Amino acid sequence: MSQDTTFHLTRLRARFSLLDATGDGRLRMEDFERLAERVLHALGAEQDSDKAHALIDGCRLYWQGLTDVSGNEQDSAVTFERYAAVAPDADHFDTYGLPYARALASVADRNDDGFIEPADFLACITAIGFALPQAKQLFATLSRKGRITTGDWQTAIKDYYVNTSGDIPGQLLTRRSYDVRPHGPDQSRW
Repeated sequence: MSQDTTFHLTRLRARFSLLDATGDGRLRMEDFERLAERVLHALGAEQDSDKAHALIDGCRLYWQGLTDVSGNEQDSAVTFERYAAVAPDADHFDTYGLPYARALASVADRNDDGFIEPADFLACITAIGFALPQAKQLFATLSRKGRITTGDWQTAIKDYYVNTSGDIPGQLLTRRSYDVRPHGPDQSRW
């Protein structure tokens, strides 16, 4: 197995683990519903807002893409092996993952200015389940002038899933807390 494949699989394992709310090694529709609920709650989004509906629909579509390609029924479970076989395909991501990425960036852009503020980014990323130290480091890497554009974050989300390189910003999310080192002058904000 090449080094790049190892990095990629590490990211996919981390994401699978965070999605698996019950910890039983299988993803179900309920895991994706819980993901949307956690993010919406962390950002204080109104459940009946257009953004909330887009995120819920994005999570459902993401789930549907896993079950459609893996041959499972909508109410069954997806193992890591099936997840890893489906998630990294760029065309698949554009169809099933991009609506989720767009909705996630939109709900985190609370004032609709095309930028995600530090507190909103950190609330969103930690609601997904990533550790705060890594989330802070990712923000410092992606941000320009203390904010992240929604487009940059959507691109980073896609790269996390489909890029086989270990040299992408999202790779920071797989490090354990004690692996994190300060990253540039923005680190002092935290």
